Amino acid sequence: MHHPTILDQISIDHGPRELLARYMTIASRALRDLGLRLRISRDFDRLIALNQQHRDSWPLLSPIFSPKHNSLRQDNSFLIEGVDDCDDTVMTSAGRLYDHGDRSIGDELRSLRVFYDRPQAHIDAGERVEVSAPTAEHLCGRVMFSGAVWVRPDYRRHGLTKIVPRLTRSCALALWNTPVFWAYIDHDLDEIGVSRAYGSWHVEDCISTHMPSWRGDHDILFMSMGQATLIRDIARSVEAYDINLGAARRMDSAIASRSVPARQGMMSRS
Repeated sequence: MHHPTILDQISIDHGPRELLARYMTIASRALRDLGLRLRISRDFDRLIALNQQHRDSWPLLSPIFSPKHNSLRQDNSFLIEGVDDCDDTVMTSAGRLYDHGDRSIGDELRSLRVFYDRPQAHIDAGERVEVSAPTAEHLCGRVMFSGAVWVRPDYRRHGLTKIVPRLTRSCALALWNTPVFWAYIDHDLDEIGVSRAYGSWHVEDCISTHMPSWRGDHDILFMSMGQATLIRDIARSVEAYDINLGAARRMDSAIASRSVPARQGMMSRS
């Protein structure tokens, strides 16, 4: 059965097209080597169901990607899944586009508009967010949030966290020409290097959430990245892949060119 590639599923309308197409091809190949294929959709009900199904290995998702609380449309959101031969999802990552106008990300977090299209009922219920990350106060306008990153435990330690979050931001750049990208991460994951695996993020303290319906009182780190940083990050990943591929080809060539042992009936020079 033929399955569409990621380049069949997305239009590269913005950014360095050749570089983005190259990275998407490399990412697809890396997943294919693990027996996975990439699927892009807007089925966020499916994402919520998957999160509930795998709560033993996946913390509760924030309302950002909940269709119950937000209008998630083709022009402002997408979901990437890594799917195995049984059509089971073993990896997810999602992107959402915001346009905050002249309001900062910090303002929008405190107003709860990042989490809910209609936040007033949640504010009345006592939910609140405090922001002390300085950069969050200066980033305005069109921004892309990158989140919902999950890899099923039996597929971890295969480098997917280095590939898929970059792929999500690459798709956002290709679709929306997003100038700014942001995300959040738990302190313990940052300490073991997960934020570095995700890309060249600028990481700051802190976002403090007081949201009983999500994770109660919880502190998370704010991560941000500009478009130029993302493009450099993708270019380095492509360059590293090409260097490794070249080394592998040279090794294969060296092995193939070794002289075979003389067999009976063959002449050999002394």
